[in-house]
Amino acid sequence: MMALDPRLFASELQRTIDSKRTFGRHSLWVRIRDGELTRPGMQVWAKQFFLQVREFPRAVSGLHTTCPFPEERVKLAESLYEEETGRVSGCNVAHPELFIRFGAGLGLPRAALVDAEPLPGTAALIEWFLSARDHSFLEGAAAINLAAEGQVPGAFAPFARALEQHYGLTHEHVAFWDIHEEADRDHSDVGDHIVAHHATTNEAQEKVRRALNRSLDLWWEFFEDIQRHV
Repeated sequence: MMALDPRLFASELQRTIDSKRTFGRHSLWVRIRDGELTRPGMQVWAKQFFLQVREFPRAVSGLHTTCPFPEERVKLAESLYEEETGRVSGCNVAHPELFIRFGAGLGLPRAALVDAEPLPGTAALIEWFLSARDHSFLEGAAAINLAAEGQVPGAFAPFARALEQHYGLTHEHVAFWDIHEEADRDHSDVGDHIVAHHATTNEAQEKVRRALNRSLDLWWEFFEDIQRHV
């Protein structure tokens, strides 16, 4: 089997992301968006979501470590700096801290988030994030960047407005969602992504497919596990 042309491969990856997306499509996300989840249920979901948000910068750091492309390393360094400081976007707040503000809007004190125990689906997703450095850079980028950032544009900003409408949250409370909508829109185009450009052999493309599908499946199970508990 011959490798796909980069444009065709990028289109295939985008179709995979669109068909398996949890942001905007999973029934738990829809319930929250429509204001149908109770406040206690929202708190359960927020605790679990925070745990993976807190570990995401370490996943980005692992990608930077394994990246063989100098220009891409610069982008990853900027992404990591933004995750840890918020100084690229100008919010000047680390992204986990932004999420703690969101939790506060739901009535959760800092300790409730920081000391939360991960559900199995959450633990599996975090473990997968952190194992990216044990795979090739292209596999890791597909698992971490494409599977997450590829879902965000068009999902997070409307979600933030729904949170304000249905749960009485302020613009400051939902800043986490708005900032990611803006930031990820700038570098989520699969057609322009380094994975599509550099996975040019059949073997590399197959590894990318497996990594992307594994990540998307774990994201789905993450939401499924939370839904079982709310």
